Amino acid sequence: MFFSEKDLYNSFSQVYTDLNQIPCESIKLDDFGREIDAYNFIQEHGDGLFDYLVEPFRRWQPGTYHYLSNGKLFYAVHKSPYPNFDDITQLGLIVNNRVCYIKYTAYTYEEGKNDYPTIPLAILNSWLYRAQGWDVAESIAIDIHRGVLPSAKTYSVSPIDSIIGGFTDKTDKALPQYTEFLESKFNHPFRQSYHIKEFMDDKYFELRCLLDTRLDGDWGKNGFQLFVSSHNTERNVYVVPRTDVMQIKKLSNPAEAIDSYAAHLLSGKEGEFDFLQYSEDF
Repeated sequence: MFFSEKDLYNSFSQVYTDLNQIPCESIKLDDFGREIDAYNFIQEHGDGLFDYLVEPFRRWQPGTYHYLSNGKLFYAVHKSPYPNFDDITQLGLIVNNRVCYIKYTAYTYEEGKNDYPTIPLAILNSWLYRAQGWDVAESIAIDIHRGVLPSAKTYSVSPIDSIIGGFTDKTDKALPQYTEFLESKFNHPFRQSYHIKEFMDDKYFELRCLLDTRLDGDWGKNGFQLFVSSHNTERNVYVVPRTDVMQIKKLSNPAEAIDSYAAHLLSGKEGEFDFLQYSEDF
């Protein structure tokens, strides 16, 4: 299940809530690891980091902002016992006794607004405005292929065939029933494979995962999977319930739906959030 504050302290060697106390020189990272580490956020923004990360939510995701704005910033270090391995570090917020990780990027949407032309602007201007993505912690490391909160990293590496079990055949080509259904739904040729040259053409559309409500390690027919179409300039978001592609719906108001979902998650409420209350046929 999700990390509590106690889990955070039990899982990392050191947790710093006073970011001025981080001993950067003693953290073991190679050159690449140091370049992409969240410590760069801290160096650049200092005491203003909390507001820098959270303030964009005020306008675009107000329900989520209510919880994030009461969070506590931390930087956690898990010291590697192996001489050739880097330490693991995580920047994040403790929100209502729930731990959120924030992924650092030097290439924010704020600075390069031509990226991600199919993701809703409300998501780009909040979750992805100044970070590469957010996630609710379940372990000391993030699974870049899936996360329960919006992530540009997940979007970049997780097309639908990597999220939905049984979507492809033994050659990693989409099963005919899925191809026929999606092409009929979207009225556009579907990218059936990433290994066959024919399907590398830009004329084919693909569905990429924005978030997956299943817990890490759960690949069952559970939860809700949210996707964005590569050829949709209307910036729609589509929801697949319980990994059942044939039941795909369109979110009528994706910004409100994701905001309500995230607020539900961060509040610690019992029960599963139902994305279908925000969905419609298309």
